Amino acid sequence: MNVNEELRKKEKFALIGQMAAAIGHEIRNPLSSLKGFTQLQQERNPDGNQFYPIMIEEIDRINSIVDDLMYLGKPKGIKFESAHIEEIITYTHSITKHQAERQGIAFETTMADSIPPLECDEKRLKQVFLNLIKNAIESMPEGGKIQVLVKCVEDRKIYISIQDEGYGIAEESLPNLGEPFFTTKKDGTGLGLLVTNQIIKDHNGELKIESEIGIGTKVKVMLPIYQG
Repeated sequence: MNVNEELRKKEKFALIGQMAAAIGHEIRNPLSSLKGFTQLQQERNPDGNQFYPIMIEEIDRINSIVDDLMYLGKPKGIKFESAHIEEIITYTHSITKHQAERQGIAFETTMADSIPPLECDEKRLKQVFLNLIKNAIESMPEGGKIQVLVKCVEDRKIYISIQDEGYGIAEESLPNLGEPFFTTKKDGTGLGLLVTNQIIKDHNGELKIESEIGIGTKVKVMLPIYQG
């Protein structure tokens, strides 16, 4: 990529960030009111409507999209503190395991011994791995296996890979992943991977994706243990 293309890309991302922040702000206020009203109705009539939990779950899903929009508008809100990658991966697994079980998906997690804590924004990394594991789950509606590997590299980096047995991504689409509003999903927005990539960059890390149609996708994340 030459200098002019890089500049145009930065300008496009800046414009999208401004639009995203404005849209996210406008959505968040009525969304909070809607969730609060739904929770109140559920508390008043806990056995009267089986759809309240579904409504709250869907509102939370919309809110996660709003979180992505807000991060694009203010991507530098990173607070580096010491955290353990094992706990971050375990948390994202606990959040997604029910959806995985419903689809007949099994997790196989391998963690190396003596992985040191890393300097990171724990909340943001949870967002990263939640997005990546959800992508893996959504690629396997008929079931399968997700393999997660965590290990140290060169005593100064942590390597995490997430491999699925899903549909896979066409080779010609791989270079476009992470571009604004590019998605291979039927009902996707492209925001999740865009934000994921940005958070990893803000951690001075790298994200690489390998995929083959009919075989599956492998996402590789490399994060420095120490910042600065």
